[in-house]
Amino acid sequence: MQEVPELVGGALCLDVANSVDGRVLDVPLDYLTTYSDLVDWASRAGGLSAAESTALLARADADPGGASEELDRARALRESVFELFYGLATAGVADPERLAAVQREYTDALGHGRLEPGDDGLRWSWETELALPRWLVAQSAIDLATGGSLRRVKACASQDGCQYLFVDTSKNGSRRWCSMTDCGNQAKSRRLTARRRADRSGGR
Repeated sequence: MQEVPELVGGALCLDVANSVDGRVLDVPLDYLTTYSDLVDWASRAGGLSAAESTALLARADADPGGASEELDRARALRESVFELFYGLATAGVADPERLAAVQREYTDALGHGRLEPGDDGLRWSWETELALPRWLVAQSAIDLATGGSLRRVKACASQDGCQYLFVDTSKNGSRRWCSMTDCGNQAKSRRLTARRRADRSGGR
């Protein structure tokens, strides 16, 4: 079974956007190659309950063609979400086409949803249809873009080309890496190596 990376986004839409590893490579690693992968990823990111995941996988088994089409559409949304927030995080610019694509999917989600009482007021709810992961990602993207946390969306500062996105929840907004156990430690190791080389050079 393929090992999956740590989820570091801090928002469902960013975690799904991060389901492509090594975007700078000629052949990136895509973790969403089947509808089952999509359901598993959304579940791990906290978007789907165990019952919803089970129901979606059953629907996918009963309608493999529909599941394949939905996977394609969800992956297209993923790319729009990534390009939108990566542009905002690195250049402060929202790509109009990507923004429009996310908005279209959000509009589609609202057209299939209904408002229900929740713990903190009303919330959107959807039937457990194959499109549910896509709808949830679209909702998450709009919530993140309009909910006051947009300025805290960052792209990993790793020099190795990691482009994972995350919400910086640190108090002083100083987080630079997607994960301290991965890119953060690599950066520290490089700095230590550079210092040691400089010390050796200076001692000659």
